[in-house]
Amino acid sequence: MRVGIAQINTVPGAFDQTVAQMVAQSQTAAERGVELLVFPLAALAGVEVVPYADRASFMRDVADALSSLSEQLACPALVPVLMDLGDERGDFDVALLDDGAITPIRMMSRLQALSSPAPQQDVDVPELEFGGVRIALALSHSDLDVLGGYDYDVDVAVYFSEHPFALDDPSSAMGACLDNGRFVDDARRISAWFVGTASLGGYSDEVFSGSSFVLDPTGELVASAPAFEEDLLVAEVGGPAAEPHDVLMPEVFDAPFALWQAVSLGVHDFVTKHGHADAALCLDGTIGSMVLAALASDALGPRHVHVLVGASAGSAAPVCRDLARRLRVDVTSSSGAPRGIDPRDFDELELAALAREHGALALSSLDKTALALGTRACEVSVAVLCPLGDVYRSDILDMARVRNTISPLFKRVRLRVADELMLPLAAKSVLPIAGEHDIARIDQLLFGHIEYDRPLAELVPDAPLPEEVVCAVLRAHRQGELARRAAPPVLAMSTRTLDDARFPLGVRWHDEHADDASLLSGGSQALGSRVMEGGAEAAHGPAPDASSPAGGVDLDATLALLRDLAEQGGFVSPDLASLEALSGADLRSVLESGGNPMSPFSEN
Repeated sequence: MRVGIAQINTVPGAFDQTVAQMVAQSQTAAERGVELLVFPLAALAGVEVVPYADRASFMRDVADALSSLSEQLACPALVPVLMDLGDERGDFDVALLDDGAITPIRMMSRLQALSSPAPQQDVDVPELEFGGVRIALALSHSDLDVLGGYDYDVDVAVYFSEHPFALDDPSSAMGACLDNGRFVDDARRISAWFVGTASLGGYSDEVFSGSSFVLDPTGELVASAPAFEEDLLVAEVGGPAAEPHDVLMPEVFDAPFALWQAVSLGVHDFVTKHGHADAALCLDGTIGSMVLAALASDALGPRHVHVLVGASAGSAAPVCRDLARRLRVDVTSSSGAPRGIDPRDFDELELAALAREHGALALSSLDKTALALGTRACEVSVAVLCPLGDVYRSDILDMARVRNTISPLFKRVRLRVADELMLPLAAKSVLPIAGEHDIARIDQLLFGHIEYDRPLAELVPDAPLPEEVVCAVLRAHRQGELARRAAPPVLAMSTRTLDDARFPLGVRWHDEHADDASLLSGGSQALGSRVMEGGAEAAHGPAPDASSPAGGVDLDATLALLRDLAEQGGFVSPDLASLEALSGADLRSVLESGGNPMSPFSEN
């Protein structure tokens, strides 16, 4: 069967425009002999849901768009459709549109399962038969796990990626990073042709990379679409893997280059999908501001980028003006901050005027390193977006070097005076961090804490930094929480943004346990011992000595045990009246089995 993947970039909610794009793709696909056209998850309505008050009207317009598509498409197509809007991202079904008919595959699979002689409550992975080919539709990694772990007899597995690009998740790059992702193994485990369908473009603060692909049942690449570009990918699928077919070499994944493309596409789509054509930003002498100017120029074109060489640029102002000249963007130099006004605050006033003059969206050059440490996050900002707010400073340096290999924009890629981080220490002193090597180590520490949830006790032994500095970094991250809430939104470029890792504002506590032993000593051990004594005494009489060779009680395990006992009746003595409430047969059955109807424990 000849399958096509329509890798298109759409505007969520602009249904007339989206339907026209999808119909045009179907016409091109029909001309190329496509028998079944597959659209990405975000194509029709995006991935986010609207507020509750608007959902009924939104779903009505989704249904109208689907009906219009069914009448106009030039070939049969699979179209993901938002169905259940109970969650933030919503739940998807996949509709088969064929000759004017609309068939929601997952819904029909569930109805068939319920009406079968042995009804099932749910269907893990929906299937359909089309053109003599058995097709499974996977909408998540969990669906792929089910397909690979159970006996699904299918010819083709179509996977609709739900994951936006994230630098720390190779699979999110789809076909651009097959060697490090999961999908080759998935194709082999499922033992079927694998059609990886990727969304493309910026949707809210997320960026989808495209790079759809097709693998044969042995995991060999037979077709691939480019990353970060629209494309119509066509491939023959469904035959035996042993039949002769073209095999391609997967491309080598270049992380800094992919990150540059992702941020550039995110800037373009954020600006244009909000109805603007231009962006404005301030060159303040930091490497982030210089990289952002180049990214915006690549994304929107130099005529649509307006830069202010700020008063805060200081001695770096000539370098900033030279970069603006190389980029051929519109440049304005600051008139200089009046006495008594902080240059950064004055830059924001001038940036606001520049953005208003050109009808442009103002961008901030703050990066994830600065935001994580609370650096400059509390300053007044007129920006509506931090494109680099989920990118660490060391990654920005890598991006600049890779961009220089394409064309030498930056005369020298290095950190400048404006990039220096001032880290407050416990003794009310300040530690300046300016070197690239030191910044990289700070970024590595933040990455482990934010993206991987590693606590202080794990970070101290592994970090190539003194314990005092590790504690200071995490303290600064905790204390910067309030300031970060006022920062503009960021383009998500990782699996966990700073917004995802929020700490409660009302909690004044911060971690000071720098080693594992301290977690099992002092207050934790005393509290754990007392809880065990009180709980055991209430349930079964005086408790044995809680001390152990390990040196303490695991408080988390203790509290979990107490919760289970409380919920399941472990603290309640067997009461004759409650036992008599059982029927004779029920009571006899319980007693014969050796169980206690009031106990949460088994006979073991």
